[in-house]
Amino acid sequence: MPAITSENIIGRAVVAVREHAALRDQPLLLALLEYAPNEKGKLNIANKILHCGDTYTEPEEQDCWGHMPQLSDFFWRHIVIPVRVTGGKTPEPRTRVSRSGVSSAGAFRSPAEMAAVNDLKDLIESASTRDRHRCVISGKVDPEVIANRPGALSRGGTGFEVTRVTHIIPFSLRDSTATTSAGHLPAIWGALECFGGTSLSTLMHGGINALDNVITLSATLHRYFTELQVGLEPIPDAPHTYRVRTWGKVAPRLGLPKTVKLSTASGVPLPNPAYLALHCAICRVLWSSARAEELKEVLEDLEEVTLLAPDGSSANLINMAIYRSLAMES
Repeated sequence: MPAITSENIIGRAVVAVREHAALRDQPLLLALLEYAPNEKGKLNIANKILHCGDTYTEPEEQDCWGHMPQLSDFFWRHIVIPVRVTGGKTPEPRTRVSRSGVSSAGAFRSPAEMAAVNDLKDLIESASTRDRHRCVISGKVDPEVIANRPGALSRGGTGFEVTRVTHIIPFSLRDSTATTSAGHLPAIWGALECFGGTSLSTLMHGGINALDNVITLSATLHRYFTELQVGLEPIPDAPHTYRVRTWGKVAPRLGLPKTVKLSTASGVPLPNPAYLALHCAICRVLWSSARAEELKEVLEDLEEVTLLAPDGSSANLINMAIYRSLAMES
């Protein structure tokens, strides 16, 4: 009997999807199998798919793959939608709100939530210093730093643009019993770990603001990174070196470098390659799912309604995005 290998299991899952999944679900499930960032993630997805066929054991059961649509919807609801919807929802400390386009600290009504947001000040300063006050992809320097650090002008760069310290795994997915999205979190984190093939426990349990989960980007690239149109794909055997991946109609035309190498002179942790790999993989799944434009339309409709929860959790926005996205299937 031939040995059961990872390739064999993944191959069986691919065949199962092509033979038994609905046409709408095939692109998403195949993308999950192809773009999971490591072998463990691919195996996790493959086993979930094959388990759909093991749900029923009676030979007369006609539709033993009947759970395939639910599996597809589960990963769509708990990976793509939460990361896309909440990616740009990082609040900023009160001292930086005036130059921010994101959720302000004023949206947090409890003292505890306000304190949590203002604690981001040290994180923002540390990350900006680590990344030399410039976008790590475009190289553009934040002009705000020039007033206090004129020497920044002599360190090169490719122009100036306001920068934003951006969470890789979204801030809005933080573990907080005070948020109305708390009920979503176990399933979301479970799906992210399954697909990512790596433990995210440090992020789940209060570590969302770790330095290795943030990256400095220009305001332009912050938008496209959080909208899953720009990603950094780790290059094997090249520490902290990434291919710059782009999707959509605009990001590929921004003239971004093909590769970037992250470094620091301050000795603080660099962005975690596993987190960037997961983010990039989710980008690839979205744009291979044949649902990217559909989701964009859903979110554009939601922009007309203020749905951000009072505690900044974006729970209502996630719920509405899920509902409207799934409703478009019928």
